[in-house]
Amino acid sequence: MIDQVQIRKFRPADGDLFVVPEDTPIDLVKALAEAIAVAAPGVKAMVFRGDLQRLTVAEMNAAGWYRA
Repeated sequence: MIDQVQIRKFRPADGDLFVVPEDTPIDLVKALAEAIAVAAPGVKAMVFRGDLQRLTVAEMNAAGWYRA
C-alpha cells in the first residue's frame, strides 16, 4: 500500500529516474510506471526498485545514460 501522506505532486520529464525502496512490491512499481506514462504521455522516465549502485555500465548504457 502506498503511504498517501508521502505523495507529492510532480511533473515527470524526459530522463527522470524514480527510485523506490527495494521492498516495494513489483505490482506497485509497474503501477507507478503506468501512471507516469498516463500522466505524461511520451515522457521517457524510468522506475527503479532498490539500490542504484547495483546497475551495471551495460544496463546504464541501455537506459541511455552515458559517461561524459
